[in-house]
Amino acid sequence: MLNTTAHFAAVLLISAFAINAKAQSLSADSNTVSTKAISIEKAYSQDMRDERNTTSMSYDSTLKMRQDLRMGAGVTVGGALGLAGINAEFNFEDENSVIAGFGTGPGYNSVQLAWKHAFEGDYLAPYVTAGYSRWYNSRGHSDAFKDSSILDRVLTDDEKNTGRFGTDFVNAALGLQYNQLSGTFFGFSCFAEVMGMYEVKRAQLIPTGAVGTIYYF
Repeated sequence: MLNTTAHFAAVLLISAFAINAKAQSLSADSNTVSTKAISIEKAYSQDMRDERNTTSMSYDSTLKMRQDLRMGAGVTVGGALGLAGINAEFNFEDENSVIAGFGTGPGYNSVQLAWKHAFEGDYLAPYVTAGYSRWYNSRGHSDAFKDSSILDRVLTDDEKNTGRFGTDFVNAALGLQYNQLSGTFFGFSCFAEVMGMYEVKRAQLIPTGAVGTIYYF
C-alpha cells in the first residue's frame, strides 16, 4: 500500500513539473510573438513615414519649382482674355515660359499668346508678361459687347452697328504670384497683375488688370 501511494505521488510530481514546463514554454512563445508583432508594427510605421517623405515635394524657391513642374493650367478673370478665360503655361526654362489661352465675354470671344518671365522668389514672386490677344465676334447681330468698357472704347461705329468685329491688342503686364512650394497642395499658384492693352488699329492704350489661378504639374 505504501509503495502504491509513493508511486502515485511520484506520478503527480512528474506531471506537475511537465505542466509547469509547458506553461513556461507557452509564456516564452507569447512573449516572442508579442515582440515580433511590435517590431513589425514599428517597421510598417517607418515605411509609411518614408513613403510620405518621398511623395511630399518641397522646393526652396519659385524657380526651382518651375524647373521641375513644366506645365501649368489655370483660369483668369479680366486682362488680355476679357471677362473670363482658361490658359496653359509651358515652362521651357525656370525663368521663361509661353502662355496660350482662350476667353470669352459679353458678345465676344478671345485668344491670347504671351511670353512670361518669372523672377526669383520664395512663396511670393514677381513676373512680367508681353503678348498678343485678339477679341472677335463673327456671328454679329448682338450688341452685348456694349457691356465691355474696353470694346466700347475701341470699336468703330460700323463695327458696333453690325456687331461683327475683330480687334487686336499688344499687351504688357506686371504681376505678383503666390506659389505653394511644399505640402499637399504644392504646385498651386494664384496671381494678380496690372496690364496695359494697346489696341493696334486705333492706337489706344487701355489700362486693366487680372486675377487668376494656375496649377503646375
